[in-house]
Amino acid sequence: MIVKINKRSAILIALLTSTIFASGVHAQTAPVAKAKSKIEKKTESEVNLETIVVTGSRISRPGLTSTVPITTISGKSLLESGIISVGDVLNKLPSLRSTYSQANSTRFLGTAGLNLLDLRGLGTQRTLVLVNGRRHVGGDILNNAVSPDTNTFPTDLIERVDIVTGGNSAIYGSDAIAGVVNFILKQNYSGIELRGQGGTSNYGDANSYYASLLAGTNFAGGKGNVAVNFEYARQD
Repeated sequence: MIVKINKRSAILIALLTSTIFASGVHAQTAPVAKAKSKIEKKTESEVNLETIVVTGSRISRPGLTSTVPITTISGKSLLESGIISVGDVLNKLPSLRSTYSQANSTRFLGTAGLNLLDLRGLGTQRTLVLVNGRRHVGGDILNNAVSPDTNTFPTDLIERVDIVTGGNSAIYGSDAIAGVVNFILKQNYSGIELRGQGGTSNYGDANSYYASLLAGTNFAGGKGNVAVNFEYARQD
């Protein structure tokens, strides 16, 4: 079947087709443009309201930079333990042996009330105890009297305790064969802190009492600091 279309009819068909196509394209692009504008507005509002909160970071610790393993116990952990003697808390670590503690300090004459640290069970004279990296006065009468009594350290001024159990005799000498326990005290403490606690066993005995007053202040524009700590501790 052959259909003849003259020139005038062809022009009308072409115009009609272009009109329909243009209206169809407009009908399809209009919703897309509206949806795109809504997404852009929503994205802008979300960006304006978005807040970045940092909940954690890599805190600087000696164990992360040291060439030998270091066990670090913070002063806050010592207080939260509820034990009034710092030495008794440290003796719970696997690397320390409870040689002289508050529960076992009367093995020899003159050792009652002492709390001496003994790393690896090699003896208190082979465990070097430091305060801020410096040697401390011995508190025992055993051997050469070189073992400091941890009960004489100001508990509330302890920032942390670092314990190293290897590779120290080459630096500190034969008294560090078992390892080194370094007590780091707080620097530039300013304020007043009063703390007290008491406790008893499940059987109504072995009472313990503790009271502490810590006061410190800065002077000379922060160039100087003085801190005083008074403690009273008793264990039945």
